[in-house]
Amino acid sequence: MFPIMYLILLHIMIAVTSSEQIHICATSIESLNDKHIGSKISLDNNEDDSMIWMPDKVYKKILHYSKVCGLTSCMKLGGIVQGKRLDKGGCPSHLKFCYDEDINPTASDTTIALVLEADKGELGSGFIMVDHKSRVITVVFRSSTTTQDWISDFTILPIDYAPVCSKEYKLGIDRGTIKECRDCKMHRGFHVFSKTLSRHFLKKIEGILEDYPDFRVIATGHSLGAALAIMTGIELKLRGYDPLVLTYASPKIFNTEMQGWVNELFGTHEIHEQIIEKGEMFLKQGYFRVIHDDDYIPLLPPFYHTAGIEIVIEKRNLPHEHQDLCYNGPVEKANIITPSMLGEDYVDQLLHTYEHRSYFIDMGACAGY
Repeated sequence: MFPIMYLILLHIMIAVTSSEQIHICATSIESLNDKHIGSKISLDNNEDDSMIWMPDKVYKKILHYSKVCGLTSCMKLGGIVQGKRLDKGGCPSHLKFCYDEDINPTASDTTIALVLEADKGELGSGFIMVDHKSRVITVVFRSSTTTQDWISDFTILPIDYAPVCSKEYKLGIDRGTIKECRDCKMHRGFHVFSKTLSRHFLKKIEGILEDYPDFRVIATGHSLGAALAIMTGIELKLRGYDPLVLTYASPKIFNTEMQGWVNELFGTHEIHEQIIEKGEMFLKQGYFRVIHDDDYIPLLPPFYHTAGIEIVIEKRNLPHEHQDLCYNGPVEKANIITPSMLGEDYVDQLLHTYEHRSYFIDMGACAGY
């Protein structure tokens, strides 16, 4: 209990750092032309009155992958079965998402290709599913569940970043396709995952990708799973793939130098500029983070930073609709927790908040979707 209390006391002693960012808020509208069926997003930086649209397909994609992340909570019950289709026992039959094609149009075309289980003392559990209808391979990681997961969450001292794909990394630097990550450091606890990734997962993941060379790749996860998803996405980028990384409730894991390197690797600022110029939100490649406005976990740990393009859920309670989303774009500096943000139940607020679980569904329930 001491490390947790020490961490909490450390957090509440630190002052807020303001973000300088574009804040684009979603508002509902009655009707749009066929090209932009969805929500209107207004640019609110006191200088620019341009509009950004979130098409219905983009909202549905964000909603869909929140449910995919939710499926990882079923793993502890043995509910995710390798080699089976979702609608044929691949995931729990009490979830409509697993069989009802009105809710999940690809349920009968999606197979659990591999269940990933970390060894004792290692980090990272999840699964890989292959959607033959949409031609997508999804790698999804589970949020904190085991003792090792929680130990890693709170092992926050920085460590030098060393890519798993060191050969490909050096080759990319020599060819000029990748910049060297100078002075890059990251969250020590999450870096434990690199052992699991190198020993077990990358070869298996790449083997599945080689079986379906024309399929797109998506890495996703909630909370701890979000951190593991971006680490996996980085390694896939170094190996020449172009994944979409879409995460929910991701904690901060990079120092400033690594934040900049990850953003450059994923073309964060270029994608953001394309979205602004086009006036329409899209999710094809790059790194996108969905966070809940009242979730404190994405504000932790202190002294670290996030990367990618940020989308914010502004509404506290479920359900979360189009009009509840805001587009923040790249966030250079994230706010952190102050005493005024914490009530008497601050331990629960930091570790087990309703907001942290509530990302379009209850992420920890294995029920209700």
